[in-house]
This record gives sequence, structure tokens and C-alpha cells, in this order.
Amino acid sequence: MFLRSTFIGAALALLTALPAAATVVPVNGGWVRFNFGDVGSSFSGEPFTFTLAQSGKLKVTDAFLDGDRFEIFNFGTSLGFTSVPDYDEVDVGRDFDAAFAEPRWSSGTWALGAGSYSITGLVTLSPYEHGAAALMVSTVPVPAALPLLVAALGGLGFTARRCKAA
Repeated sequence: MFLRSTFIGAALALLTALPAAATVVPVNGGWVRFNFGDVGSSFSGEPFTFTLAQSGKLKVTDAFLDGDRFEIFNFGTSLGFTSVPDYDEVDVGRDFDAAFAEPRWSSGTWALGAGSYSITGLVTLSPYEHGAAALMVSTVPVPAALPLLVAALGGLGFTARRCKAA
């Protein structure tokens, strides 16, 4: 019995030592909410992972009560900080679009190239002991006229070359 309970205790200790699973962020899937603690704490659910087949952007915003600020990382390399927020205890709730649009709440946007990403963050400013925020990943659409422009320029180049040869 002692050996069995020792084995179970050791197994539970090993399970708690394993890193948390990553949160897969759906590209063009809307805001993904996360929680955080006091200054110096990381985000719950991190790392946030995703892959972009084309260029895109990462948006991060504080929400609920204003006053928090974050440093954002990709594979441990700093991408930068969200904006400096106002602090007047206004509550926007979970309306992440409104929080992102309003300078009272800290937010940031980063342009990303095609590739895989593993996003983490640290709380660098917080008047509270905990809070919630969100991030969103979206692709940057290629303008519909771009392929047409490329084809037209190619056609002009081909025509100019033919005229020069004749």
C-alpha cells in the first residue's frame, strides 16, 4: 500500500511539472481572451500559437478595467510593448473592439510575416492584482487589383520586348 501511494504521489508530481498546453489561436477567428495576475506575471493559456500562410497582424488589448500594460514576445524575443494606458477605473467589460479603439486601454498591433508564432506576454503595469485582456490574429488581404496589376505589367514588359526585337 505504501509503495502504491508513493507511486501515485510521484506520478502526480510529474504531471504538475509538465508545461501547460499551448493555446492555438485561430487565424481570422476573432478575439481570444486570457487572464493575468499582478505586475511581472505571464498570461494564462500561453503560449498562444498560430501559423500564417501570408502576412498578417497581431492585435493585443487590455479590457475590463483600464490601466494595464504588457510586453509581448514571440519565441522569447520581445516584439514590444502595448501603449501606455490611462487609469481612471473605467470598465469596458469584454468588448475587446471598443477597448482596442479607445486609448484609455493599452493596446498594440504588430505586423507579421508568413510563418509560425509562439506568443507570450508579461504584465508590466497594473493597478490591480489581476485582469483580463485578449489577442487576435488576422491575415492582411492582398488587394484584388494586385494580381491584375502584375499581369498588366508583365504584358507591357512582353510587348516592349517584342517591339524592341522587331
